[in-house]
Amino acid sequence: MDTVDGRGRKSKPQPRVLIVGAGAVGQVYGFFLQRGGAIVDVLARPRQKEELAEGAILYKMKGKRGREPMVFQPSIVHTDPRTTTEVQYDQVWLCVSSTALEKGLDGGGLDVVLEHAGSATVVVLQNGLHIPAMLAPHVAERQVVSGGIMMVSYQAPLIEGEVDQPGVAFYIPGPQPFTGRDAKRVVQLLEAGDCRAEEVDDARTTMAFSSATLMPTITALEGAGWEFSKLRHGPWAKLASAAATEARDVVAAETGKSAPAALNLVVSPTLKVVSMLAPIFAPFEVEIYLKYHFTKVHDQTVLLIDDYIARAERLGTANEALTTLRTKVFG
Repeated sequence: MDTVDGRGRKSKPQPRVLIVGAGAVGQVYGFFLQRGGAIVDVLARPRQKEELAEGAILYKMKGKRGREPMVFQPSIVHTDPRTTTEVQYDQVWLCVSSTALEKGLDGGGLDVVLEHAGSATVVVLQNGLHIPAMLAPHVAERQVVSGGIMMVSYQAPLIEGEVDQPGVAFYIPGPQPFTGRDAKRVVQLLEAGDCRAEEVDDARTTMAFSSATLMPTITALEGAGWEFSKLRHGPWAKLASAAATEARDVVAAETGKSAPAALNLVVSPTLKVVSMLAPIFAPFEVEIYLKYHFTKVHDQTVLLIDDYIARAERLGTANEALTTLRTKVFG
């Protein structure tokens, strides 16, 4: 409802946003939503409360070594999911891994958050094919806005001397995609905070295809000891390409849609070229970042690879490369 001041001028009330998961991704989105005019609260781990209450430091990457400091200070730092029920939110952002989301919904506190979310828009950033069914008992589909994380963010310093004091470094190469009934409001809020965002036809499916390409590639990189040179010169690039093709076929069969043409170009020679160019042009240390980030969310990678294999077996589609990759890397 609009408010009217003493001169009869109307103004929109500030939207209230809850960020669930105050890690590197949650802090960056929280910062831009706050700068866009929202009142932003977070649900974080107890050990994060003091840092967030005082103001978390963020660094915008500018070139290979440039880091512009910023501060994100949420209005309320919740450490108990039950206290979030005392506030009425317009948007709830789920900024946790797929496995953390699953645990949270299974009696871990996120079930309480969503139960009391009322008519709030729920922004879902997890892109596994199993996510909609997981969320269905807790939130109505009409309330869901599906998004894709088009950024790199991590706890800095990743290498010695990167920043003066610890914080979250981030790099946003392109607009954040969103789909859903209330996607326009989400996009407008981010854009008002100077974070590029766009409303797209089907962010969930697009990100599912992207994940189907990324997860086998990351698994192969882990098999190569997180070294691009070994990815290029060993069997890993070829195996990653074949496994990614099988994973995209699973997504295509499940969604009834075709993979974006660009992803079908991700074959062994392309991976080799990208692995050579990425360390040169990325504004961060790519090999170190990938090892750091995907080691941290290792259980999510295993979950997604296992899900592709299980679905392929059920659908009757090829999964030899996926199974070989899984066995070689995860045992």
